[in-house]
Amino acid sequence: MTAAAVSPAIAPGPPGLPLLGNLLAFRRDALELALRASRTFGDVVRFRLGPRIVHLVNHPDYVSHVLQHNQKNYLRSARSASTIALVCGDSLLTSTGAAWLRQRRLVQPAFHPGGLPGFVPLMTEATQQMLGRWHEHAGNGLQLGVDREMSRLTLNIVARTMFGAGVSGDGETVGAAMDVLLEGTFRRIGRVVNLPLWVPTPGNRRFRRARGSLDRVVYRMIDERRRQPDGSADLLTRLLRASDNETGSGMNGDQLRDQTITLLLSGHETTANALSWALHLVSTHGEVENRLRAELDSVLGGRNPVADDLPKLLYTSMVLYEAMRLYPPIWILERYAAEDDDIGGYRIPAHSTVVVSPFTLHRHKAFWPSPDEFVPERFADVSVVERQPTAFLPFGAGPHHCVGSHFALLEARVVLAMVVQAFQLRPLPGHVVKPRAEITLRFRNGLQMMAHPIRERAL
Repeated sequence: MTAAAVSPAIAPGPPGLPLLGNLLAFRRDALELALRASRTFGDVVRFRLGPRIVHLVNHPDYVSHVLQHNQKNYLRSARSASTIALVCGDSLLTSTGAAWLRQRRLVQPAFHPGGLPGFVPLMTEATQQMLGRWHEHAGNGLQLGVDREMSRLTLNIVARTMFGAGVSGDGETVGAAMDVLLEGTFRRIGRVVNLPLWVPTPGNRRFRRARGSLDRVVYRMIDERRRQPDGSADLLTRLLRASDNETGSGMNGDQLRDQTITLLLSGHETTANALSWALHLVSTHGEVENRLRAELDSVLGGRNPVADDLPKLLYTSMVLYEAMRLYPPIWILERYAAEDDDIGGYRIPAHSTVVVSPFTLHRHKAFWPSPDEFVPERFADVSVVERQPTAFLPFGAGPHHCVGSHFALLEARVVLAMVVQAFQLRPLPGHVVKPRAEITLRFRNGLQMMAHPIRERAL
């Protein structure tokens, strides 16, 4: 688009403070700011975060424009990508252009849907171990930090599928490191100015220690797999064997490290969040819980699911989709505008930031009736998504659609089915549940629940 075709109109947006603009409101509650602004000012909203101009686009047509049709103008080399690269390096999450395309070609085959059902036994085994631990301490009821339990479980599952059983002893190290790195990354994104990591502030030292701990585990596993190839089908082995069809080359050690950490991060954090929100919502909506249990009784009859069962768990899938609509694990996507553009009749200046927020998009009243209500039945008709695919973005859209989406949905159905069959979860009295926007959509005060056993153990 030429400069002459760009509208001079400036998009509306919330007033801000001198110099800081909307930065303090963003830091205080980014979700509330984005949702209120989108409902007040429309589908293109202008914010000023310190010196940065940021536009939120909140209409499926505009989302398609940014993520698909004109995606060459909206680069992933935004401020958040460079900050996330401090953890993941030059990976699928952060790279652009030819480098990204080559990595996508190398990683994509490892997640081909046809090869994923073989991981279901690992998923059920890890989940059964967690449920067994719950049963040992439950009695008539057990208070649980469900978000922490889901994080520990999904990390265990992704570690098993990524590395095999050899990483199990490092689970606590990896989980603790991930917590520090995610929190530190989001803090850096929210600041106007960051000190380089080499400056020995307390926060920088914690960040570097956590990254070093994670690197030691990952490089050790890569070295062990290279020294002792055992013919296993885990994801790391698939990555080690991957080669680019055009060049015949594979990944070196640093590239494997970057992709492995990316898969560890995205493969456990986002799925844990989706499961935690689903369990919270089911526990507070009795009719949904009853219908979900009826489906599980009909299909599984108390036993653990196998791969052939999963396509039959239609309502289970609907519950997960609706939970991800209300509380999408990735709540915001950021892009850098390389050149001037026009969206919705408003000027998008070159070198500014454009964001898409699935959190606000999924609550758009024009596309989602009763958008703030938990209604899994809205996904009974698949055409609700097919008619407007960029109105529902739990895994992104366009060329950068999440490579692990099929894996995540497979895992989430297995875990949700097994937990709901074995335990009845209820909100802890007095515990306030609110979302907290970080790199992913977490819980502001954690998710404390009471777990009451239903049956001792799946058959």
